[in-house]
Amino acid sequence: MMERALMSNRPDRILIVDDEELIVLTMRKYFEGLGYRVDAAHELEEAQALLANRRYDLVICDLRLTGIGGVEGLQIVADIHQRCANTRVVLLSAFGTPEIERESYNRGADAFLHKPKSMMEIASVAMNLLDQG
Repeated sequence: MMERALMSNRPDRILIVDDEELIVLTMRKYFEGLGYRVDAAHELEEAQALLANRRYDLVICDLRLTGIGGVEGLQIVADIHQRCANTRVVLLSAFGTPEIERESYNRGADAFLHKPKSMMEIASVAMNLLDQG
């Protein structure tokens, strides 16, 4: 399963959206090492601009991008499914409530992961979603 991107003619394109630079760098390095094409954004507007111009197979997005109280990740989920219903979405949050988790699924998220999660756990969920097509 780990070699999926390396074996295909066209590696999957992943967008990582998180306001924490270290998280973005870690995920980007990990997925690029597996052969995926990876873009990154640190705020809602940057992510929306990338989504308007490129098709992504998977988006991994933090729920909060601006600090206390924000739930920008929910807006990104809605934007993605208006543009490309086939894009898989993983939301990450250290502050997720059952209500927010339910709302993320209602808006079209494929997975909601509560932080902290290891890179291996995130990658496992991501690659399973990509394998589903």
